[in-house]
Amino acid sequence: MKEGFSSFLQSGFPTLEEQLDAVLPELSNLEAQVAQYMRLNVGDLSFETGASLAEKVGVSEVTVSRLLRRLGYEGMRGLKRELRNQLTNRELLKEVASANLEVPKPFSEVLDLELEAVRDVFRQCALPTWDRLVRAVADADRVYVTGFQTVRGIAEDCARRLALARSDVRFLAAHDGMLTEWLRPPHSKGEDTNECLILIDVVAYAREAPVLARLCNETGRSLVVVTDEMCHWARNHTDLVIHASTRSGLFLESTVAITAALNLIVDAVAKEGSSEIAGRLQDWKATARALNIF
Repeated sequence: MKEGFSSFLQSGFPTLEEQLDAVLPELSNLEAQVAQYMRLNVGDLSFETGASLAEKVGVSEVTVSRLLRRLGYEGMRGLKRELRNQLTNRELLKEVASANLEVPKPFSEVLDLELEAVRDVFRQCALPTWDRLVRAVADADRVYVTGFQTVRGIAEDCARRLALARSDVRFLAAHDGMLTEWLRPPHSKGEDTNECLILIDVVAYAREAPVLARLCNETGRSLVVVTDEMCHWARNHTDLVIHASTRSGLFLESTVAITAALNLIVDAVAKEGSSEIAGRLQDWKATARALNIF
């Protein structure tokens, strides 16, 4: 089905994705926004022009042309030609793989897209920004996690899991508390703070999301964003962004890849504090036994 905010991603183009990953650290902010949008919406590029792509990302057409030249393509026509070639090769490989797939249709199509979305999240862990993302969460004196609407529950779950990996983690509900958690006591004014916000949001984006991102920038808090493939505004506020594909043909957007990304963050933070994690888990288990939960 293609209902709700979900639709089938038409195809994956690993060669183009690898090209974009390779040049991303060298790009200007505007070019990087175009590259990120292209990378996460490759299935739609065949229907774009330089002008329409520029309009969707919010940059000039010159910026799009400059990026395409950097990638070695003669405008959108050259890019589309390469995408057709890659699509042909991909379909041949897909036919071979499908011959051994026992999952019935339409579930097999959903499965292919879900697996590719998870693989893409793991690929992003190899990008230069991954280590800085982990350090931002691991080194912060306090970490907040927030999410909205359909992903609020995932954010709360992430906060609880992350609290096992490190101390001082709080779920942040901007509407519920009106950011009272960010108010400073009088004696702390002027002191350096080291706080981090993990922001999780998907289409249709909450109005609070970019506002919180901007407030993080203004107040000196680190910002990590885990979002879907359609979001290009996050990089206006931070480069610590993980894009997880949510379009797998289900009625609503899938949260499989987003959950995978959050699990990887929790695991990486736990490994950063490996000298303390054993003690934390032991104390947690003792408390749980005292409460007779398990």
